[in-house]
Amino acid sequence: MGKFSSEEIESQYNLIKMLLAEPEKYRDAINAIKKDIAYMPIELKKKLHEEKINL
Repeated sequence: MGKFSSEEIESQYNLIKMLLAEPEKYRDAINAIKKDIAYMPIELKKKLHEEKINL
């Protein structure tokens, strides 16, 4: 897996936060993210953990 830029990490982080703000509306997208969490960049996982965001 390649190295991700901080802008890419920030963009993905912001997208996840937006989806989690309206979980009923974005249920399918959230479920897809949960399935792909193993492939998330380590930097993004750390950021989500630091913010106490659990999928």
